[in-house]
Amino acid sequence: MTASETPAGDLRARIKQLGFQNRHHYLEVALGRNRGLVSTAEQERLLDARIAIPGLGGVGGGHLITLTRMGFGGFRLAEFDHFEPANVNRQYGARLDHFGQPKLDAMVAEARQINPYLDLALFPDGVNEQNVSAFLEGADIVVDGIDFFAFDIRRLIFNRARAMGIPVVTAGPVGFSAAMLVFMPDQGMSFDEYFAIRDDMSLEEKLLAFLVGLAPRAAQRDYIDPNRIDLYARQGPSVAAACQLCAAVAATEAVRIVLKRPGVRPVPAYFQYDPLVRKFHRGRLRAGNRHPWQRFKLNRLKSRWLNGKGPLHATWTAAPLIQSRPRVLLSPVRDYILQAAVHAPSGDNCQPWRFLADRRQITLCMRPEVDRSLFNVGQYATLIACGAALENMGLAATRYGFETRVDSFPQPDDPLQVADIHFQANGIEEDPLQRYIPERHTNRSVYDERTIPHGTLDELRAQGQSLAGVELELIEDRERRREVARLVWEADRIRLENRRLHAHFMHMVRFSAADALSQRDGLPLDNLEAGKGGNLFLRLTRPWPVMKLCNQLGASRMIARISFNAIIQASAVGLVRCRDSRPQSFLDGGRVLQRIWLAATRAGLDFQPMTAITLFRLRWQLGAQAAFPHRQRERLEKLWPVYDELLGNEGFPDQGHVMLFRIGYGRRVTCRTLRRPLDVFLR
Repeated sequence: MTASETPAGDLRARIKQLGFQNRHHYLEVALGRNRGLVSTAEQERLLDARIAIPGLGGVGGGHLITLTRMGFGGFRLAEFDHFEPANVNRQYGARLDHFGQPKLDAMVAEARQINPYLDLALFPDGVNEQNVSAFLEGADIVVDGIDFFAFDIRRLIFNRARAMGIPVVTAGPVGFSAAMLVFMPDQGMSFDEYFAIRDDMSLEEKLLAFLVGLAPRAAQRDYIDPNRIDLYARQGPSVAAACQLCAAVAATEAVRIVLKRPGVRPVPAYFQYDPLVRKFHRGRLRAGNRHPWQRFKLNRLKSRWLNGKGPLHATWTAAPLIQSRPRVLLSPVRDYILQAAVHAPSGDNCQPWRFLADRRQITLCMRPEVDRSLFNVGQYATLIACGAALENMGLAATRYGFETRVDSFPQPDDPLQVADIHFQANGIEEDPLQRYIPERHTNRSVYDERTIPHGTLDELRAQGQSLAGVELELIEDRERRREVARLVWEADRIRLENRRLHAHFMHMVRFSAADALSQRDGLPLDNLEAGKGGNLFLRLTRPWPVMKLCNQLGASRMIARISFNAIIQASAVGLVRCRDSRPQSFLDGGRVLQRIWLAATRAGLDFQPMTAITLFRLRWQLGAQAAFPHRQRERLEKLWPVYDELLGNEGFPDQGHVMLFRIGYGRRVTCRTLRRPLDVFLR
């Protein structure tokens, strides 16, 4: 027997063992603290009421428990899903002993522990077109607990409830807030009228309409990360605090409606309270989503999210659940490790790698054809990227207790084979940095020059020494950063005035969301943090003659000034360097760089590579400076004595400089780079 079938009788027997004579006696005591807020007669009316709750997840489970403690005595409950670990952060019934158990059974058992006398009608297959009328039959009110993305079922229930004369309360968790709407059968607007829903709309359009109508003033917009919202994957952020707040406001409104207390404000009235930003919004959205301002917001969201087929972010699959630590690379574990590799940084997000994989080993190879830019002299930029991918694989492997052994350049006759990575199951502890692989990103926004705690800087320096022959220098002094900024400014001027570099950059910019999503590499336009004016300038200067003319008018000086200011306004500048300029050293440098970057992410720091100056220097070291026009060579030749005095190490005249970067505290990034599907990189 299920938990929802057997406990009621046993629990009633337990009630008698505790000295309660009957249902009335128990509930009088159990609900006694409600008195003073509801009268005895009102409490009886709540006990007699019947609440329909479709869905018992993050919101619906909280509704059931809160309404039961409020003294509602009857429920019509629908839920078809099972509890799993991914529910833990927000769903009332998600705990270890409920994993794999039907949510309906588990939540009924929880509610009966509070009131074993509940009158319940259960719908274990959820709500559908065939049973929606039976589900709503006899309900005094519907309290919506449906998942945000289950729009069509929500619409079905709301419209059928209105036809049957049943009020509906919906309270949605948006960020840390609760947004609530009330639909009365004989007042206000219908569901379709308020949200401006048409049958010919796509599901994604309907979801956006629901979001905009649910929270018209969007108290959460300044802090919620849009990169974590994926309408197509049906995923979005949610926290327990908001779910519980939804339960509180919905239960209060249910009391108001059932007891016929004054103050019910049906749609187009709306309500949102956000405790994180301490904002309370309420008002009347006349005409619902047909209001001109609502149409404007919807069009903006559609342009950003739907015309390009969704928000621009790299898909990250959570680590697969393995019952015991594997001895070999099972397919899900292998794919998780390779996913981590693909999420490594690379020049202009070109993703220059391939992988050969079996159950004990992964071979990392270069793809030189994807990056033949002037920056990537001798494929050294690719080696740095491969080093970062190599480090990510080692970190991800610790999630499953694997230690890695790396054989670099195992085939002398095949220069494209960068490394063989061998995996040994020895129960090694998980490296905490691996959790930050999907969070790591480049932030090109303005930083605020806040001081970084000394402990954080010490941790970055420690990561900079994680491999022999590699070191990290951090420059905090403002005057020295200014000197570095002058070098970066000059290098960026040359970058902007070089036709080959201009062509490569424009080739890697994805000027539309559709282009970004079809290619899944390169740099989405909004990722550059150039603003509307900057985006327009980039579009206009795609042809080299236009850019050349702008440079003649001083554009390169002005644009390079952005990099200058970025260095000045950073909290610190870092330089990863190695003892020499051999390929192995730059591969190791890429590994160390990735650890530094992940440690910065872990510490809440923003990070931006400033690569032009170091890659130009590398070209000189390798004797490939002839790729630059004569005048640009002359300007760069004048830089190197200043550069070496400022950033060089006299003890290692042939030292390699892997990357210059800035760190600090910037604005939240709203657009990140994407990654190509894993199977593209396997052979």
